[in-house]
Amino acid sequence: MANILETQGVIQVVLQEYANHKLPRLILIKDRVQGGEHIYDEELTYLKELYKEINRYGYLIDKSAEFMELYINLASLCRSIMDSAIENERRQYFDV
Repeated sequence: MANILETQGVIQVVLQEYANHKLPRLILIKDRVQGGEHIYDEELTYLKELYKEINRYGYLIDKSAEFMELYINLASLCRSIMDSAIENERRQYFDV
């Protein structure tokens, strides 16, 4: 019983952290990059660290539908950011 409560507590803390802090930053990066701006090295580092962090919590995916939804949404958002960043770089260097 204590283990279940502990897991639920971890899930709630992670969901709150992502909703309140990480998701807003990702949305700002996405909007800027999809607007045609260059992605900064700090942002790439942030995405890489975020990916590592969310994978550390991968064991929670099968324990919480909310966490699974968060995981899928973050992966999709990061993919969208990277696709836009790659396209911006391609345009900068190859569409002269």
